[in-house]
Amino acid sequence: MKNKLQLIILCVLLVNTILIASAYFIFVQRYSGGDSMLTYQLELAHDLADYNQRLAVEYEVIEVPAVREALAEYNYEINLASSSDELIRVIFDQGRRVQETIFKESDNKIQGKLLNVINEDRRVKETDEKTHLFLRIVEDAVEIYPDQLLKPGSIQKINELLSSEVYQGSQNIDIEIKDGTGKLVVPVTADEQIQALNDDLNSIRLRLHETRIQAGLSEMVGPGITLLVYDAREVMNSASIVHDGDVRDIVNELFSAGAQGISVGEQRLTLTSSIRCSGPLIMINYQQIPTNPITIQAVGDPDLLVSGLSIIKNEMKAKRGIEFEINRSGFIKLPAYNADEQPFTN
Repeated sequence: MKNKLQLIILCVLLVNTILIASAYFIFVQRYSGGDSMLTYQLELAHDLADYNQRLAVEYEVIEVPAVREALAEYNYEINLASSSDELIRVIFDQGRRVQETIFKESDNKIQGKLLNVINEDRRVKETDEKTHLFLRIVEDAVEIYPDQLLKPGSIQKINELLSSEVYQGSQNIDIEIKDGTGKLVVPVTADEQIQALNDDLNSIRLRLHETRIQAGLSEMVGPGITLLVYDAREVMNSASIVHDGDVRDIVNELFSAGAQGISVGEQRLTLTSSIRCSGPLIMINYQQIPTNPITIQAVGDPDLLVSGLSIIKNEMKAKRGIEFEINRSGFIKLPAYNADEQPFTN
């Protein structure tokens, strides 16, 4: 995608070309001798060389090797030209390349300074995950997304930098930040830039989906165990039945053993889930669940989960007669938390 600065460059080149061509035809009409025509063309060529030299100084890239090489090559080609046609070709082709090089190196210089400011930012240095920072430069102002990634001091430095540079037009800059360091990303074509943005969008969607799974807001699948917890066979007193506190203890043991997600009675547990008794009933997420058995499913390493339950299982069996039935599985599917379910009321 061409930015406005490149359009300005093309306009400058077009104006230069028109002026040179106009002068050329005036000289053709005014002078009939070939030697006189070539002499005046050489004057025009040297005038353009002086203009490009001043342009490079103005944009502070005169010492850049690529710019010095382009200027030198242009002057060399001028001196080699032995005819009007060759000289006009040099003015059009090499003169344009010199100006393109000047503006390109000016862009690189500004982008390099911006990148230095960004890489000195403490928040950037502390960024471990791969992310992107987008800068849109409009004249002497800059829009930054996401702006919360940079400290206010860094944003101020960027604005001060742009106000002090010889800069026109607008530009979009994509900076990839990985392991605390930023680097410029310059898609070659508009299609590649769109693809890069789509890749970032897909990455964000994937991370959002993974976050929803971990939070319990989406289904979770994987290996794990199914646990059935029964009341004692002979119910003698309150201690012989499974209470809400027992379910909480079992769930805590499973999480400690590395469970990635848990459901109780088909109710997915989240950070805000409640496990409580309401009379003889056990409520999960304000919903009544079936009891005797209470079905608990957990996704994680089956061996670790079973091992993590050994102490509480033996203790509840020995002291209260509570029965456990544990089944390992290579595929457990936990439901998503249903936020639309209404709280249970009597």
